[in-house]
Amino acid sequence: MLKFVTSNAIQISESAIQKKYQKEVDKIQRQMMSSTLPGLEKLGWVNIIDYYSNQQLLAMKKKAQQWKKQNLKYVLVIGIGGSYLGVRAAIEMVQGSIGFGHHKFIYIHNMSSSYIYDVIKKIGKNKFSIIVISKSGTTIEPAVTFRIFKEIMCKNFGKEYCQKMIVAITDSCSGTLHKLAKANKWTMFYIPDDIGGRYSTLTPVGMFPMVLAGLDPLEVLKGAKKALDDTKTFSLKSNSAFLYACYRHYFHVVKKLQIENFIVYDPSLTMIGEQWKQLFGESEGKSHKAMYPTVSLFTTDLHALGQYLQQGTRNFCETTLWVDEPRKDFKLSINDNTDGLKYLDKKTLNYINEQAFKGTVLAHTKNGKTNNLIIHITRCDSYHYGYLYIWLCRAAMMSGYLLKINPFDQPGVEAYKTNMFSLLKRK
Repeated sequence: MLKFVTSNAIQISESAIQKKYQKEVDKIQRQMMSSTLPGLEKLGWVNIIDYYSNQQLLAMKKKAQQWKKQNLKYVLVIGIGGSYLGVRAAIEMVQGSIGFGHHKFIYIHNMSSSYIYDVIKKIGKNKFSIIVISKSGTTIEPAVTFRIFKEIMCKNFGKEYCQKMIVAITDSCSGTLHKLAKANKWTMFYIPDDIGGRYSTLTPVGMFPMVLAGLDPLEVLKGAKKALDDTKTFSLKSNSAFLYACYRHYFHVVKKLQIENFIVYDPSLTMIGEQWKQLFGESEGKSHKAMYPTVSLFTTDLHALGQYLQQGTRNFCETTLWVDEPRKDFKLSINDNTDGLKYLDKKTLNYINEQAFKGTVLAHTKNGKTNNLIIHITRCDSYHYGYLYIWLCRAAMMSGYLLKINPFDQPGVEAYKTNMFSLLKRK
């Protein structure tokens, strides 16, 4: 399960946070119930369990089985932002960052000509399939790269192959991608209208690739349901997601901290950090408010940023994600002391990593005077991904409302698009 630990938040106690923020959280509850807060039309994700019928899950499983029979070498997941981060975060959390699933997933999430060339070279003449994710079909990054790889697929394997090996995850009734999929008879799965990008991972946006990768969709939804149930209450004594949001608000608004560093100790959790970064960055970063979210992989980054984090400018707080039971572990067997490591004999590698985690928290809080919140999850499986994701969504929602902003829109991202299209002379 998930446990939220606040004992290393050195500037304020949990009881003090509860006392300071409970009235404001209650006010937000009343505003939600009276529908006076912005963005409530995008709360469909809190009812995600009701979205799925047995037929929908069976359709995804059936398509995944069809692809598995084709001996595909690669699956290209084409999307950007919330259309790709959650997919990758879930798969890598459960299966590892190196990748041991049935297929090799390649994520197309940018327009770097060098990167796209490298992917084209890597897939060569091998069989591959495409999952293209875009609600409108007009977002330029997936639109351009999808066109490139669709043409390669059709040239190498023919139109009939493309009909079977392309899945479009898009709007249910309109948009460029929907029209293309319908005209070309590609399989479609739909994104609900009341769920926005970064909150859409448990829709087919994330669920179909998860099913294809071998994750258990029922366990993902079971974990999500448990998190939704656990975070229904607005009591800060019982809702740790809202408590996390209140701590973040306190650090930023009261203590004037400008950065939150999200720390993981396993490379397979790096994309969880990236998903966290998008959730809070896009949900909160408006009206010149909010902390800047950044991600660190320890102990790796302790050898790059450790000095700064210990003695640099005190304008940040830290949130650490720790997994109590690793996917795999092994015990060291050291019979001699030629390398000075005899003291580690019969200790597990995870135990050593855990002492690094504990030692770092102690150094950063006691010596570095940095607030450190800790999120413990039991293990990295489908259930815990579902739970963690919904828990973070709940926290991001409350964080936005505490800052008195809409946590479900992202108007600022249109600025670069407007300038880009102007430079490209789009008519």
